Amino acid sequence: MPSKLTRFLALPFAFILTIAAMASGFSTLTYAQGAPEAEPEREILHINGDLYRFRQGRHSGVFLATPEGIIVVDPTFPEQAAWLKNQLDERFGLPVKYVIYSHTHNDHAGGGEVFADTAIFIGHENTRKNLQRPDDNAPLLPREQLWDANHDGMIQQSEAGGYIGVDQGEEAFARFDTDDNGSLSRAEIWAARFGGPTVRAPDIYYSEQAAITLGGKTVELHYTGRNHSDDMTVVLFPAERAIYTADFLTPNRLAWTVLDGGFLPDWVESLQQVEQLDFDTIVPAHESPGTKAQVSEQTRYMEDLYSAVSEGIAAGKSEQELVDSILMEDYSHVLEYEYSRAGNVSGAYEILISTPGEH
Repeated sequence: MPSKLTRFLALPFAFILTIAAMASGFSTLTYAQGAPEAEPEREILHINGDLYRFRQGRHSGVFLATPEGIIVVDPTFPEQAAWLKNQLDERFGLPVKYVIYSHTHNDHAGGGEVFADTAIFIGHENTRKNLQRPDDNAPLLPREQLWDANHDGMIQQSEAGGYIGVDQGEEAFARFDTDDNGSLSRAEIWAARFGGPTVRAPDIYYSEQAAITLGGKTVELHYTGRNHSDDMTVVLFPAERAIYTADFLTPNRLAWTVLDGGFLPDWVESLQQVEQLDFDTIVPAHESPGTKAQVSEQTRYMEDLYSAVSEGIAAGKSEQELVDSILMEDYSHVLEYEYSRAGNVSGAYEILISTPGEH
């Protein structure tokens, strides 16, 4: 554990963590050259300098190795975090000193408990409320009320669609339907997204900016506003000239996660703030790394999406009319274009009509 915590009072809502840790040996990590014929279930890949990416399926996190310990960003799932801990022990022989959450959705923040004996956990201040379980009788959120076709204050499987991650069939739906009544309450929807016991609460919360210094390396945490969630952290690795982003910014793939959450036009403003950061490489939680130029493309896309859907709503068009007419053809070259296009038009429509006072 660090011996000193200092606050940067000159910057409002910001702090800097400084670690005066005991010196320890540093193990290097090497990788075989050449791409395998089939992608492994899990892997660790070198990004640049002391920055590495670990992956399970389509979910990735990153870690920074320093002579005095390791900083992990997004442990992802419990089984992935346990595998990562073993890998780090074997390859580095150093403890994980910090775990940073990009946001509190359980497919990114789950499983960090395996590092709790050595690590301090850090998240944006909004993670505090997001990790609080709603009351059993809590009403559905405005966006969820749009899905509640029979107006019973619950979500049945036929109403769930892909919005809360339970569109994989009856077995998956039943896993989240913890009281076995055939419907999901606000509390059960929360558990499906925010994970309940799989996500360990942060020890330290920050507001706008923060930095961790460990073993001569610095990692910066930036809150760029609401986007895919209201607690999203962009993690900047200055020496490696790289950022880690989750869900709201994925190079060469449109932000289809607008389907199950999101804020507009805040998302556009958030991307504009990311463009102001000093970096070259984006390391995303999904898909492959990209370049800073792709942030500009994502910003333009979200601007175009917001403008087109807003204008359509003002003209009195229905959701289906907008899905059929807003083609976003300038972005047809990106991964999953058609799935993203239709889903994001529908998602943007629901965001805008469910929160009319915010736009």
